[in-house]
Amino acid sequence: MIEISRRDDTAASPDWTKLGEFYIGIGRGDRVRFTVFRSNPDPTLHRLTADELTKAGPRLIAVLTEPPTKAEEWHPAWRRDPMRPTVESQSRDIIHEATVGQ
Repeated sequence: MIEISRRDDTAASPDWTKLGEFYIGIGRGDRVRFTVFRSNPDPTLHRLTADELTKAGPRLIAVLTEPPTKAEEWHPAWRRDPMRPTVESQSRDIIHEATVGQ
């Protein structure tokens, strides 16, 4: 289960490797940074964090698998968010690029 209010510490963990990041504008000049990580013990497992670039820091919004499986999970607020398809597509592009580059 993805904890709703906990700051994410994936970036500091030796169990995860950062694959890349991208930004999406959310209006009024604000934007969100999305970062994709791959699990070192299980390379099919990925984490996606979102950071609104405030003192709140990054939050885990999804656990993805590549290839996709039923084990994937999205934070409740993101399950029906209109940005989700774009966020998921860009995340999977980063995952695919990292996989092809190996």
